[in-house]
Amino acid sequence: MSKKIRVLLADDSRFFRAIEGQFLKKTPVEIIEADDSALALSMVRNEKPDMVYMAFSLHGDGGGACCKAIKNDPQLRSVPVVIICDQDKPEQPEIARRNGCDAYLVKPLDRHSFLQVGRQFIEEIREHRQPSFFPVIISANGEEFKGKCLDLSGGGMFLESNAEIPAGSQANLSFKLPNGPATEITCSAKVMWQNRKPNPMKPHYPHGLGIMFVELPVSVHKAILHLSDKKSSR
Repeated sequence: MSKKIRVLLADDSRFFRAIEGQFLKKTPVEIIEADDSALALSMVRNEKPDMVYMAFSLHGDGGGACCKAIKNDPQLRSVPVVIICDQDKPEQPEIARRNGCDAYLVKPLDRHSFLQVGRQFIEEIREHRQPSFFPVIISANGEEFKGKCLDLSGGGMFLESNAEIPAGSQANLSFKLPNGPATEITCSAKVMWQNRKPNPMKPHYPHGLGIMFVELPVSVHKAILHLSDKKSSR
């Protein structure tokens, strides 16, 4: 039996812990929570989470000091710590970096950025991909290619296409969501991987590209999540 992935949410605000919990709701992780720095440090030592999202302004000694204690402990320092900084405190990110955080975010949080930074450390922190089929135009390196979306989430899509676009390439997408607004959607994206023989990452999928959305407009992200929710509830 595989080990359950555990994520610690450390924030003295129950409201913000609830928001972060909702962001992770469709991911296969177990959430544990702490509302002050002493409890957070104790839980990292005793519960062994796979990563931590921690508020900089955490009650007690603060998230920065707690992160520093984690990173100074040889038995704990490998645990990724993402510090959540306050919007009106521009000095916090630099302090967080000096205290050893692996990454930081700034409130107000959005689902896409929250999951994207977590996925740097835990591959499974991603939204469920919903089968969805519609044509897509992808433009990259001055060329335009046709493709077909096969599955979709708020973070990206798998695009069936014979286009040879290297992983890491920046691209632009144009598409219309099925049963959504008639307006064509355009957004920036990044090619994360190719599905190609003889070693396809998804053997049961055709030739194609794993696409990550970049700076997806909030309205489009909501429309994608709404589409996914409608399909999953059928």
